[in-house]
Order: sequence, then C-alpha cells, then structure tokens
Amino acid sequence: MVRVTGNFTSQSPLHPAANSLLLDAFGQGWADPAKIGDHSARTAILRNEAIESLASNLNLHPTELEVIGEPRLGQHLAISGLLNKSRELVHSEVDRRSVFAVGIDHQNNGGSTRVLKVNISGQVLCEGELPKSASSQSVLAIQGANIETGVTQEVDQVIDLLNPTFVALDYTAAANLKLPMRWDSAIFDATSWQGPAGIGILAIRNSVEWKNPLPNLGIRRTPESSSLPLLLASAVALDAWLAEEVIEQARLAKLNSEIRTALSAQELGITFAGTSNNSLAQTIALNVAGCVGEDLVRQLNEAGYVLDSGSACTAAQMQPSHVLSAMGIKSEGNLRITLHHGVTDAEVKELIAAITSVVLKSR
Repeated sequence: MVRVTGNFTSQSPLHPAANSLLLDAFGQGWADPAKIGDHSARTAILRNEAIESLASNLNLHPTELEVIGEPRLGQHLAISGLLNKSRELVHSEVDRRSVFAVGIDHQNNGGSTRVLKVNISGQVLCEGELPKSASSQSVLAIQGANIETGVTQEVDQVIDLLNPTFVALDYTAAANLKLPMRWDSAIFDATSWQGPAGIGILAIRNSVEWKNPLPNLGIRRTPESSSLPLLLASAVALDAWLAEEVIEQARLAKLNSEIRTALSAQELGITFAGTSNNSLAQTIALNVAGCVGEDLVRQLNEAGYVLDSGSACTAAQMQPSHVLSAMGIKSEGNLRITLHHGVTDAEVKELIAAITSVVLKSR
C-alpha cells in the first residue's frame, strides 16, 4: 500500500471540530423539530442555533437561509426559482454543467439563454454584451469563484455592466467570498469549509420573486429533508474553518504563488489557469503540455501525492475540462492542486519536486 504523503485533492476530511461533535449530534438530533415533545423541542433549539450560526458566518439573515440535502440541486433551485418563460437566463461558459442543464431546459421550455465568453484569465467578458432593456427581464447566474480553476469573478462589476433584473450566485467554491451589493438567490456547499457532504445552503434574499421550481403543494421553499446532525456539524465546521482562515488565507496564498513560480522555473511546458492574484488562495489548476492528466495523477499517487485531474463537475472526473477549453487552455495534461488548511511548507516543496520528476519521466 502506498503511503499518502499529502492530500492535494479538492476533497478533505471532516473538520476535527465537526468530527468531534458528529456522534453526539446524531444522539441528540434524531427527533423531528416540528413535532411536540421534549426531544423535538430540544432538536428545534439545536436547529435554530445552527441556522443562526451559519447565517451570521455567511453574512445572511436567518430567514433567508434554507438547508438542502443535495447541494448539487442548489444551482437549479437558485436559478430556476427566479426564471419564467419571459426571462432570459444569462451565464458564462465556465459555469458548472448543472447550470448549462438549467439553461438547456429553459430553452426547451420556450425561454431564452445567453452564454457569455471568458478571457484567457477566466474573467467573464461583458464588452459587447447589451444590458437588459427597460421592457425585458433577465436572470444572471454567476459564480464567485470557479470550483475547478479557483478563478474569482468581479461579481459587482459584472452585475453593474450587464444590469440583470435578478442575480443567482454560485458560491459553492469557497465560504469566504464577499457577497455582492445586489443579489436575489445564492447557493453554498458545506464541503467548501470542511463540513460534511450532503449539506447545501440555499439563500433567498428576494422571497417575493423567487418561487420553488420543484413540484409542490404547499408553501415550503425546499424539500426540508436534510440531515439535522449533518447541519449541526456544518455549522460547527464553518465557525472553526473561518477562524483558521484568518491566518491560513495569507499563508496559502504565499504557497500558491511559490508553486506557480517554482514549476514555471522548471520550464516543463506548464500553463496555469488564472493567476495567484485572481484566484482562490487554495486552488491551482494547470496543464502540462505533452502529458496525459490521468497518467500524471496515477504516478503522483504512487509517489504518495493525491491530486485531481479532468473536469471538476462531471460524474466522469477524467473527462476533458470545458472550463479550461473556454479559457483557451488545453486540458489533456490537466492537474488540480488544492491547498488545505494545515498543509506545510515542506509538503509543498516535496509536491513541487514530485510533479517535476513525474512530468520529466512522462516525456
């Protein structure tokens, strides 16, 4: 068995603070908080405390927050809840495939969808794109950062230039992104702050215009079928992760820059997606010319380093990246590096050496 020296994939273990709580949470959070009884009353208190904690840390009001048990359903809920046949959907070519699916479905049902280009740095291009006219309405779906490349968007600027009627945010890549001045719905994923998988946060600021797009007979905005223990763990994980991020963000940004500089100096034919200045501190996406990403990942794994490759938003992870292609970057030799809280300088230096060695061996 290969000893894993470093985990540089997008996945990470549950935050220790949440892990220590989880067993107790399952012991206390089993009762339906909507029912009458002591156990249910206690569960309701725990749920309300978790909701208030999450809302505070995400800069939301508790009444805006809905918990969903399937985070990947979040893009559909956030966007489709603002759509109707007369509203144009506008999104970029680097959005997640679930957003493309919403756009295609909108077109199939008689609506209009417009896909915006991006430049080589992954920034949405608004030049030449007309803002909405006084008589038309549009929904802009925009990501705060790309989950695959880490490239961040100037969200306020894009909103100002396009002037959409409604804005649906995808903030699933990171928990510490600043919300824009204007937005109507947003989606977050607990795994972005080392919370448990299976918890998404749907934020609805415009409750007048947003309508539940799922078949429903009542006034519920979501199915309300998420796990309460996982919700409690998510709240604790976010609280702890943000406290660490105050120190870790600057350190990870420095390591991010060091990786880019060191690998560029080796002249390995590497192209980076975005720069350290317009990307999340924890994410690096690159392409190695003349190599196959899957082969590089396999060799690095044998050396004890676990990385990602291929598209970040498909079931078949080794499929070519539509994000890199949109940025004009070849994706055959695609690697993705995620720097987690606690990664050491020594581990990063060893990773750089391992990538250099594997690439040279693959040529």
